[in-house]
Amino acid sequence: MIHAVEFGSGDRVLVALHGWGGDHRTFKPLEGHLPEGWRIVALDLPGYGQSKPIEPFSLDGVVAAIVSVIMQYPVPVELIGSCSGAALGMEVALRIPERIRRIIALDLFAYMPLYFRFFTIPMVGSIGYRRTFHSALGRTALNALLWFRRTRQSNLMESFADKNPEVTLSYLGALATLEGPQRYASLPMPVEFVYGARTFRAIRRSVEQWKATLPRLRVHRIEGAGHLLLDEAPQAVAAIIRDGR
Repeated sequence: MIHAVEFGSGDRVLVALHGWGGDHRTFKPLEGHLPEGWRIVALDLPGYGQSKPIEPFSLDGVVAAIVSVIMQYPVPVELIGSCSGAALGMEVALRIPERIRRIIALDLFAYMPLYFRFFTIPMVGSIGYRRTFHSALGRTALNALLWFRRTRQSNLMESFADKNPEVTLSYLGALATLEGPQRYASLPMPVEFVYGARTFRAIRRSVEQWKATLPRLRVHRIEGAGHLLLDEAPQAVAAIIRDGR
């Protein structure tokens, strides 16, 4: 069963899916920025936070678990996903398009760059991951090297400190198998694609791929923000959520 934390108590439900290094706390910065009438349902995906892992792990199992949460609500919901959480949201929307009103995709890659795909290589990738993402020294060094992809107040690596490396590597490996934007060309609902002006080059390059594929896509560029949009520009993200139709 998936653990969920709710912010607000309105009838307009926003189901929130964190990225492969996050948990439900990813969406805490939005609290207080959305008006009355909204409710954020922030999930701990299987294996994260207080949600037990799926054994054996499979992407289909993760998607099915998210679907089971959404089906508890009597009316269609909106989805917001941060980074790979948005990719999971797209997968959910393929399963139950009639239950998804809109998708807000934050800093979503159209493809997995080589610097992430490296960690999916058997043996070598796992060792490399543990020496960077699962090492205090590695996280500190990598966060410093990525200063130009974030603001001074944010930390790209901090959220990985308390994550199970077996879980994060399982998600990364599964995400590497996704086919890319063309897989989602049939989605009928509006999609808000939101990215930071200072984010990874691969995400900035992804914008045109998403625009060419999704018929109801709207693109929002947030100036001054990097990859961690919810930490760096929660008010701007909230405005996009609030003003969408």
